[in-house]
Amino acid sequence: MTGPPAHLAGLNAAQLAAATAPAPCLVLAGAGSGKTETLTRRVADLILRQGEAPERLLCITFTGKAAGEMRARLAARLGAARVPRWVGTFHAIMARLMTEDAAHLPGLPRGFAIMGQAEARAVLMALAGLRDAREGMALQDAVSLLKGCLLGPRDACPRGPAFARFEADVLRQARDLLPAYRAELDRRAALDFDDLIARPVEAMQADASLARRWGSRWAELLVDEYQDTNIAQHRLIRLLAGERKRVFAVGDDTQSIYGWRGADVSQIRRFRRQYPGSVETIRLELNYRSTPVILQAANAVAARDPEALRKTLRPAGREMGPGAPLVLREAETPEQEGRAVARHLQALQAGEGGLPWRECAILLRAGFLAEPVVAALTEAAIPFRRVSDREPEAPRDILAAQAWLRLAMSHDGQGWNASADDAFRRACAHPPRGISGRLFAQLRQHAADTGLALAAALQDLPAPGEERLRLQAVADQARALALEIRRRRLPPADALQLAAERAGLAAGLREAGEARLAAWEAAFAAAAQFGSVAAYCEAAALGEAVEADLRADAVPVMTLHRAKGLEFDHVLMPGLEEGVFPSYRAEAQGSLPEERRLFYVGITRARRGLWLSWVRHRRDWAARPSRFLGEIPAQLFRAAASPSAPAARPARTLAPPSQAETDRLVAEFHARKAAAGARKKGGR
Repeated sequence: MTGPPAHLAGLNAAQLAAATAPAPCLVLAGAGSGKTETLTRRVADLILRQGEAPERLLCITFTGKAAGEMRARLAARLGAARVPRWVGTFHAIMARLMTEDAAHLPGLPRGFAIMGQAEARAVLMALAGLRDAREGMALQDAVSLLKGCLLGPRDACPRGPAFARFEADVLRQARDLLPAYRAELDRRAALDFDDLIARPVEAMQADASLARRWGSRWAELLVDEYQDTNIAQHRLIRLLAGERKRVFAVGDDTQSIYGWRGADVSQIRRFRRQYPGSVETIRLELNYRSTPVILQAANAVAARDPEALRKTLRPAGREMGPGAPLVLREAETPEQEGRAVARHLQALQAGEGGLPWRECAILLRAGFLAEPVVAALTEAAIPFRRVSDREPEAPRDILAAQAWLRLAMSHDGQGWNASADDAFRRACAHPPRGISGRLFAQLRQHAADTGLALAAALQDLPAPGEERLRLQAVADQARALALEIRRRRLPPADALQLAAERAGLAAGLREAGEARLAAWEAAFAAAAQFGSVAAYCEAAALGEAVEADLRADAVPVMTLHRAKGLEFDHVLMPGLEEGVFPSYRAEAQGSLPEERRLFYVGITRARRGLWLSWVRHRRDWAARPSRFLGEIPAQLFRAAASPSAPAARPARTLAPPSQAETDRLVAEFHARKAAAGARKKGGR
């Protein structure tokens, strides 16, 4: 019997079925089940065995990092020349499509700029007369939600957790501002991130011929993380798929945790009904990440959701053994809990000589839980890194270096591409070159009249010689930069550094303080993750080219939402009390199932060890353990040392607890749970 072809070798049976199944197809990919590899192999199979042209495949991911990883895997398997061009995030794909076909999108400004989050927020705050940054963020989030749900100023907001988190006044203000906000963006010839999806959907819904024109470009649409799609993204896929319906959707409804920002888990759960009678559903249930004990805990939690699409995670191999029991910790106060976290980390470091700190993560339901934990880590001299929920916004000089690089690479040796017009504007502004806004407005009008890119329109711009020479110097410098990058075949990180030097930003870099140097190092490290300068430039245009740096050997402290897509040897989850996790607000807004899914995501981030804890007194109230702890079978737990144990100094670690102490704490926890259940039942 002959085996599968070389490009499919090594896949398990379910992965092989997913890589070769006809579309439409839904793949329910459990955590750690190798979905990225399966997606990559399917693309390879479509090209190598089924004869599809690479440019006829559209592969959509949710993050620039995931898109970069897919491109790298495809290049390793197919060679760089056969990597599909259309691999990227929703926003990157649509930005490129609109740039290439702007003439067919009514009202789209030619050479449009993509407005970053900070600039868009400033515009909204100015229109609303706001000065408080928190109010501005809330307003921006509300506007984003409205656009993601394809709602206009006259549409009523539906009920649901995504809208319930806003005050009625904020939603009303966001709805009322939509026309003025759009007019201001049009005046600036700009789109914000949400427009990159909403505007094409609006245009295709109004013009079926446009939907057919765009949809005919691709033979198959492959969409990762389908459970995270919002209404606009889902509608976009449906419109592009058209009558052929060749959609290959990969996702896991049990990991849908972004309902609060508009993701709709029902879309993956109704996928079969969207394509009646023709959808094959394949489950990837073999887990290559976690120990059997961790998987048993995850399965037990997932089983509590009656609406979930059923699947059961199973360990892919036996070489790791059953795994260590889960650790359950109970403390009197948050301060004691923080010290217990530090002691556990010290014990791991002592017991596993050479374990990097970055392989131990502290995952929290909410940011306020971090303070006592961070204080204890500081006292114990354990290196840690706070990771923000929001992707960092690059400093101005890094954005300028990216703009210079984008502008340079938009020159193909023959002429300039208008897709980098916004980069030309930024390159002219920083470092300052004495170019007036009046002159730039004149250039912009001339470019619109002649149908040329801004840099190309310089040739016959009717302007005074000295001012025109300043603009020309920017274009000449960018063209020389492009020639050098191509001649030396520089990788993205080196190209970014060269752009900073040629633009005159390197001097400031040498004089920068520690924080700014760290930002540059993170920018270079992020650039190094891209397979080509072109791919990096595309990500930079969307603000996707600077990510939090998790390479330093320090314990990352982050929220559970921020940890999605990551994995660690050991995961610690403090703060597991009722009212905190699940939060009171989540229960009041009807989003308890999503809270449970978030707990499941936290569990499945762990490869070898999972530590869970709660406190008896949180702030000003007496707390109870989270109901989610009670959903994990008791036999999977091993409790940690007693709550009254003293804090360890930096050079000391604690011995493991006795078996008697372990048994006592576990028995007490489950006895309290049973008693609470009996009281609740008796009170009915």
